[in-house]
Amino acid sequence: MALSKLRLIVTLLVCCVLVTSQSKDVRENAIHPSQCVFRGPCNSHRNCKSQCGPPDFPPETIGFCQPSPRGHGNICCCAKD
Repeated sequence: MALSKLRLIVTLLVCCVLVTSQSKDVRENAIHPSQCVFRGPCNSHRNCKSQCGPPDFPPETIGFCQPSPRGHGNICCCAKD
């Protein structure tokens, strides 16, 4: 009985550590909306490569497909790296 309780505690602890580390990575990699120039709808990051490239943006500009700030689908966010 004690061994099964110990396994449960260890499993919960590992799960908590994994969830915490994953959410930290997402927050650190997120682009703040004020750094974005929004360009058209998208379904994936691939859709944003052409919308966030030359001639309107420099070559180092990165395009992210993210939820629209207004809550209507996804939109390309063009931001410098």
